Amino acid sequence: MADEEKPRPFQTQIDAANEGQLSMSFSDDIRMNAEEFVYIDRDCQAMKDKIREFQQIADRIADREVWGLGEDPNGWIRSGKVLVQRFREKAKGDPAGNSVHAILERHYLIVEGIQQLHRVIAQRYVESDSEFASRYNEVMASAPQGFQGKS
Repeated sequence: MADEEKPRPFQTQIDAANEGQLSMSFSDDIRMNAEEFVYIDRDCQAMKDKIREFQQIADRIADREVWGLGEDPNGWIRSGKVLVQRFREKAKGDPAGNSVHAILERHYLIVEGIQQLHRVIAQRYVESDSEFASRYNEVMASAPQGFQGKS
């Protein structure tokens, strides 16, 4: 199955939540907290941004032209070309999908799925609970960007 055909992480739960089919059972000690939904969303976005930053670093590594490891045609180290090719593959071009870039992409999709699922659940609460909606909108308007505790 090609990557495009694979279901995205949490897609089944996201679809169920969108259709009002996702249910959870909580004890009396657990409450839905608007702040937590806001910070999960912001933290997921910050993580996705950081993953993209790391992927750009992997891209720059893969695209680096001169490594100085004897990879040029007149290089004195025969294995220099092989070594550079392996570094490039590990950064981005591994056909088996085990490059840093590909692994980070899988992590990105997982974080994105968590973020989407929490957004859908929060929206369902907003639509059904005016007190939650009021607090959620208030916190969304004033919450700092990035990881919790950072601005």
